[in-house]
Amino acid sequence: MDILGAFESYVSAVRMGSLSGAARQRRLTQPAISQQITALENQFNTRLLSRNRNGVRVTQSGEIVYKHAVAMLDEQANLKTALENLTGKVEGQLVVTANLAFCQHIMGEVIIELSQQQPDLKIILRADDRIMDLANENIDFALRSGIVGNGNGQVRKIGTISILHVATPEYLDTAGRPQTPDDLINLDYIQYKTTDDRIATPLLHGNEIIQAPIRIGLTAQFPEMLFQALNGNLGYAKTPEFLVQDALECGQLEIVLPQWKIPDKDLFFVYPSGENRSPRIIALLHVLLKRLEATKGVNLVASAQQLLSSD
Repeated sequence: MDILGAFESYVSAVRMGSLSGAARQRRLTQPAISQQITALENQFNTRLLSRNRNGVRVTQSGEIVYKHAVAMLDEQANLKTALENLTGKVEGQLVVTANLAFCQHIMGEVIIELSQQQPDLKIILRADDRIMDLANENIDFALRSGIVGNGNGQVRKIGTISILHVATPEYLDTAGRPQTPDDLINLDYIQYKTTDDRIATPLLHGNEIIQAPIRIGLTAQFPEMLFQALNGNLGYAKTPEFLVQDALECGQLEIVLPQWKIPDKDLFFVYPSGENRSPRIIALLHVLLKRLEATKGVNLVASAQQLLSSD
């Protein structure tokens, strides 16, 4: 029996809560997952999972096996990383995720450059605004802003992102340019998904922070939809500075209430435990940090700058 493969299927079933979920994640059939777990139960002469219509539930014995299985798989990953470091080769598969805006404006160029530098590395880029669990979705690296989530993985802050309220001059000529935070209630706010601000938005003026009232006029489900609404003079929106820098410079957009600042968003990278020294992750970070350093509105923290200078 392939004990490590069986452990992978078992851990996946526990984390996903079902055999079908484990089958999708492992890209195996559900009967194959079931056979591997049954083989483990026979191997240890104990029942690991209680199966029902809603999925699977871990037994007391299963909890013990789960903890040891995770530890063994982590050790395998550490061993693989150590051997990769010994050879210095950057190869294999690297699955990367970031939100839609980052993928469109930053990660695409990063992946192209990395592929040119490391032709033996197969890179898969997943553009998704969801907060993913890296272990459950077989992801090697995530770039996240604001909210990190509670999934498994190591988190490291690498910088901050400048955020702006913007609108077209034509819209502000018609609706009026706000002079105080309370004036924002007179403008239509273009919300990005329903996770964005709903009744108020935080603003900074020196050390003072307030919650300015907003009036939602439209909810956009995609970044492109948000910018179409902006350019269609339907209201103002909150967006990272790097997305609108060109439009601001040419006068297509202008900053709303420029004397008040929106708090910066923290920028993180997340990776599975034991992967921080993987040649694949290190190669990606060097390219990514160079791109972020050159991006207006992104400020790297000192530790990220030190990692960049060590290249």
